[in-house]
Amino acid sequence: MMKEQMTVEMLQYQIAKYRAMGNGAMCQELTALLQKKMAAAVA
Repeated sequence: MMKEQMTVEMLQYQIAKYRAMGNGAMCQELTALLQKKMAAAVA
């Protein structure tokens, strides 16, 4: 569980970083990955 939380936090950090840099494609890709991880954690 702790590793999953660290992964989620890291993805959120990377999304914010790429959004600030203006890299929309990478931001969208990471957001999709984050959503998949969150859905897997709920299921």
